Amino acid sequence: MARHAGPGSGPGPGPGSGRRRGRPPKGTTGDTKAALLEAALTLFAARGYEGTSVRAIARAAGLSESGLYAHFASKRALFEAALARLGPIGAVAVIDAADPALDPAAFVRALVGRLVDDWSAPPSRQLVSLVARDGLIHDPALTAGLQLAVRALARQFRQWIEAGQVRDGIGSPEDLAYALLGPMALTRVLWLHDGAERPQIDGARERVMRHAEFFVQAVFG
Repeated sequence: MARHAGPGSGPGPGPGSGRRRGRPPKGTTGDTKAALLEAALTLFAARGYEGTSVRAIARAAGLSESGLYAHFASKRALFEAALARLGPIGAVAVIDAADPALDPAAFVRALVGRLVDDWSAPPSRQLVSLVARDGLIHDPALTAGLQLAVRALARQFRQWIEAGQVRDGIGSPEDLAYALLGPMALTRVLWLHDGAERPQIDGARERVMRHAEFFVQAVFG
């Protein structure tokens, strides 16, 4: 894989740059961490995980390496933070935030719509490209995130089953959660990547929403 010079590989800030190297830019710690995550994802997607150095990430965010280490212990920590925010574990927050007062069909439609909105955003698509190109699809953190998302959704299906709102004998709560999320995850990997053009993104959305409608009719009637 070709290596490229990292962003900011030229001379450092001059006397009039207004920023001392090694110190975070003005703003809160949260702003600095967000800037580092954004820089890391952009470089990871373009160069791969192994092809991206800590120094390149720090420079892209306007920091020194020591400034980066003030917020993240390692490059791996940056990857795991991006995965926690944008990977399958991010679906847990969406599931937990969905309105429990909605009927099951409306809940599923709203959940799926929110997830595909999140997955269509550039940072989420950069993460997919990173995972695909660097062979991280079997990374333990990714697998654990998917399992957490399935369990979170299974809890909701268990409530619907106990309330008699799901067709009899159609499957366990875990079966139903995986049946809903599995095809969506495949669509995300295949079409919602960093190089996707608008027709691909729109096509992926259509596939996901059609799957949601099929699921609603099959499971709830």
